[in-house]
Amino acid sequence: VLERIKPSRAEEITLKEVGGQIVEKINSILKKARIKGIAEIHGSVPHGTWITGQMDLDIFVVLDNYREREQLSEVLDALREYTDWEFTEAWAEHPYLQTEIGGYNLDIVPCFRTRIGERIKSATDRSPLHTKWLKRNLNGMGDDVRLLKQFLKVIEIYGAEIKVGGFSGYLCELLVIKYGSFMGIIEAASMWGEKEIIRFNEETREFKDPLVVYDPVDSLRNVASALREEPYHRFISAAKAFNEKPSERFFTFDETPVDIDELLERIGDHSIVFVIIEESKAEVPDTLWGQLRRSMGAIEKQLIIQGFDVIESTVWSNEKTRHIFSLMLTSINRTETDKHFGPPVQLEKDVKKFLGIYTDNPRVVSGPEIEDGRWFVVLYREHTRVKDTMDKLLIDGGARIGVSKGTAVRILQHHKILTGKSIGPYLNEGFERHLAKFIRGRPFWIE
Repeated sequence: VLERIKPSRAEEITLKEVGGQIVEKINSILKKARIKGIAEIHGSVPHGTWITGQMDLDIFVVLDNYREREQLSEVLDALREYTDWEFTEAWAEHPYLQTEIGGYNLDIVPCFRTRIGERIKSATDRSPLHTKWLKRNLNGMGDDVRLLKQFLKVIEIYGAEIKVGGFSGYLCELLVIKYGSFMGIIEAASMWGEKEIIRFNEETREFKDPLVVYDPVDSLRNVASALREEPYHRFISAAKAFNEKPSERFFTFDETPVDIDELLERIGDHSIVFVIIEESKAEVPDTLWGQLRRSMGAIEKQLIIQGFDVIESTVWSNEKTRHIFSLMLTSINRTETDKHFGPPVQLEKDVKKFLGIYTDNPRVVSGPEIEDGRWFVVLYREHTRVKDTMDKLLIDGGARIGVSKGTAVRILQHHKILTGKSIGPYLNEGFERHLAKFIRGRPFWIE
C-alpha cells in the first residue's frame, strides 16, 4: 500500500522546490510592503505525512509583532497589490486567500507568531506550533500517518471541512503519535465507545464531542471538534472490520463505472424526491456546505411535519453550479386525511379557539370529537403527492421553513423537484456514484 501512496523522491523534491519559490516570492512582497513577518510552509508537507498526488500547499504568513487583527488583512492587500495571481478570498476565523500556481492549490493564511502557553490572537496562530511539536514527537511515523489518511479517505471521512465533518490531517498525526502506529490506532478505535478522550498533558476542560483529543499546544482546544457523530461511528465500524480481516480494499478507491440503467432500476424500487438547484457560480465550499446542510435539515423536518415518513436524506454538490438534495421516503404519496389533535377538554380558552376554527370547516372530514381527553378532527389534506407539498414549501425558496438565506435565493432563481427515474438526466458529474452509494446504504466492509 505504501508504494502506492508515498510520494517519490522526485515528487518530494519538486513540491519543496515549488513551495520554496512561492515562499521566496511572498517574503519579497512582505519586504516591499514593509510588513514584519515571514512566509512559512506548514501542514502535511513539512510534517512529512502527505500522500502522493497531493497538489496542495498551506503557506502561513507569520507576523512578528501583534498590534491588532487588521494586520492580517494588510497581508492579503499586499499580495493582491504586488502579484498578478488570481485569488479567491475564503473565510475561517478570518479571511485568507486561495490561488492556483503551476498546478498547485495554495492556501495563503496570515497569523501571529506565538509560543506554547501564550494566549493566541487568532486560531491559525497554532499551525506553526503544531509543526514544531510534531517535529519533536512524530519520530519516523510519517508512513503510519499516510496509511491512516488513506484508510479514512477510502471510507470517506477524511477532512475536517463542513462537507465531510471527519478527521483532519493534524488529528491523524496526533492519533498515530498517541497509539504508536497505524495498527495501534486501528486496534484502539475498534474498542472505542460512545465517547473517547485522548490527552497528551493534564488537560481538564470538558467537551461534549464524541471524540476529544486535546491539542498538545493549546489545552483549551479539542482537535476533533469538527468530527460529527456519524463519521466517528463509521470509523469505529471500519476499524473493527479491518482489525478482524485486513484487506487492501480499505486503501483502494472503487473506480468501477456506475451502470446508469441498473441505477435507474434501483431508483425505481425506492420512493425518492430530488431538489435540483442550479446557479452560475457557488460560494466557497465551507460556506456553501454549511448552507446546504442546514437547508437539507429544514426540508426534511418539514416533510415529516407534513406527514411524510423520511427514511434518510443526503446532499450532493459539484461545488460550482449544481446542488442536489435527495430524500428517501416510505412513499411519495401520503394519506388523503390527517388526524389533527387539539387541546385537552379542560383548557377552556384553547378549546373555544379550536372549535371556532374547525367547526363547519370545509377541510374537516370528521369531528371535532374527543379522544383520550383531547379534542381532535380528521382533516382532508390539500396535497397528497410529495412533489406538490415540496412546491408549496419552497414557494419562497424555503426561507420561512428554515432554508438558509443563500440557498433560498438559489432555489427561487432556478430549481426543479423530481421524483424517481425522472432524475436520469442528472446522473453525471459524480452524482451517479453518490446516489448509488446512498441507495445501497451498506458500507463495503459489510458483506
